Amino acid sequence: MPPPTLLECVEKIPLAIRLGQLLFPVVTQDEFGEVERLVSEGLIAGVVVLGNPTAAIRDDISAVQSVSLIGPSIIAVDEEGGRVQRLAALVGAMPSARTMATTLTDVDVRTITEEHARAIGELGFTMNLAPVVDLDTGTFIRDRAFDSEPAVVSAFGVAVAGGIADAGLTPVAKHFPGHGRGVDSHTGLPSIPAVDELRTSDLLPFETMIDLGDVPIMVGHLVVPGLTDGLPATLSAAAVDGLLRTELGFDGLVMTDALNMDAISRTHNNAQAAELSLSAGVDLVMLGRLAAVEPTIAALVDAVDAGRLEETSVNDSVVRVLETKGIAPCDVPGDERAAIACLSVSGGGCALA
Repeated sequence: MPPPTLLECVEKIPLAIRLGQLLFPVVTQDEFGEVERLVSEGLIAGVVVLGNPTAAIRDDISAVQSVSLIGPSIIAVDEEGGRVQRLAALVGAMPSARTMATTLTDVDVRTITEEHARAIGELGFTMNLAPVVDLDTGTFIRDRAFDSEPAVVSAFGVAVAGGIADAGLTPVAKHFPGHGRGVDSHTGLPSIPAVDELRTSDLLPFETMIDLGDVPIMVGHLVVPGLTDGLPATLSAAAVDGLLRTELGFDGLVMTDALNMDAISRTHNNAQAAELSLSAGVDLVMLGRLAAVEPTIAALVDAVDAGRLEETSVNDSVVRVLETKGIAPCDVPGDERAAIACLSVSGGGCALA
């Protein structure tokens, strides 16, 4: 009998757990007790840590990983440098993207980024939501961007992504298809130029990231006239499945920006937005609050049962998430606890580390 394929192994995981592996809520440190419960049941892929964690975060993350049912959980943080840092009090501050690009070489930036990412990794984080590869051409992103020129942004984006990866963490390029000319999506729904204009400007750094082959991409809550039909790109199949995956050829992990931002939350709750984003081709949905996890899973199960969300697409996304977590879905783990856990969720057909 031939060995099972990745998708055959994934299909043996109960649907609710498969859908849970596509959810990635934002949390604060005081919610880690509930995070432990959810990861122990396989109901989330991991979390994005907000706020200003204390040194106890190392033990909190370790506790989560010790009970994580579906392999190591993704523990992410925003450590861009400059005004977007969560861990400066624990690992030291990083200059802003703009400061680095104007005072350092890309080689220097890769080295500095690697050192910073290693310190983050020592706390237990596995993913850094950087680099920002938007262009500085508006009023919101500003010094979070390296420059207004695509070639400069591309070069330093590669340096930051490389430094994060050199330290063993997963980088994430954001905010596709380019937040530079949009207003703040935390407080409104930005509209950016039409896609024909983006192809010669804002999209170029993302094409460079795609060429690297293994850097996940975060989609921003950005309306693209003529493409997204008034929806933010995070909820638009034309933006994700069409522009990013089909036209630009990206087959890696795609995630949303946080769903608690006004650009989404004014019109959609977490479950509605999650269904639309997964249907659009997104793999990992950044829920706006931890309490939304189980209601969202229930709603997504209903969406699959009703045929609004394709189960084959869910399975493809699960494979991408597991690969990002470093899990081979069909490998037998050497750890007895993990083997028992796998038997409990998959009927013995697939073992998950």
